[in-house]
Amino acid sequence: MFRSHVLVLSVLPLILNILVTPIVVISAVSLPEFLKSSTYYIYMYGLVLWSIYHVFLAGITLKFFKAEKESVRGIIGSAKGRLWLTILMVVVLLGLSVLLFQIIEPRVTDLIYGPNMWKQILNEYKRVPWALAVYGIAVTSLTAGICEEMVWRGYLQTRFERLLRGKVSAAILLQAVLFGFWHSISVHTLFTAIFGLVYGVVYAKSRELAPIMISHWLGDVIGFSVMYFM
Repeated sequence: MFRSHVLVLSVLPLILNILVTPIVVISAVSLPEFLKSSTYYIYMYGLVLWSIYHVFLAGITLKFFKAEKESVRGIIGSAKGRLWLTILMVVVLLGLSVLLFQIIEPRVTDLIYGPNMWKQILNEYKRVPWALAVYGIAVTSLTAGICEEMVWRGYLQTRFERLLRGKVSAAILLQAVLFGFWHSISVHTLFTAIFGLVYGVVYAKSRELAPIMISHWLGDVIGFSVMYFM
């Protein structure tokens, strides 16, 4: 049964973000207008669309868990009696997130696409109305932290392990690649795949999803805040 579930959650997010999002945006603003400022319009509509996708995909995941008679609590794990270790995991993962997305990715983006490309991306993002930017920080970051971890690490990684007969490294790599492409096809794909790999390794070692969810959420809060307000 779970093979069809894995297929759905492997393909559906890619269809939603790579295909449906541009269609929705172009339908709302027209193709010529979209091509003038694609980055701006993707963020303009994406901040809301992504949070909807998150909840939708998490809802499907919960149904799959229920159909497979598996407890979500067992996937998330328990940090009971390990508070300091949990805090340490959150801090380390958050630090890595800032290093990767706020320091390394901008430099790599400029290196590949030319000087000041990252600045151009930020300028497009800063055109988004402040209310939407706040929504992204308050809502989209939270749904990403909880729902994305439930889908990619909690469900897909554990199911890939079963399909690949316990080959944990291959399962981690596969979910990380899918996680990267969920975030579009660009330089950002590479960096989200790298972090999906990091999250996957941490989850494989700890079997605790809560610290990863928290660090993911806070990392996105910092990322959206820095991009818009600083």
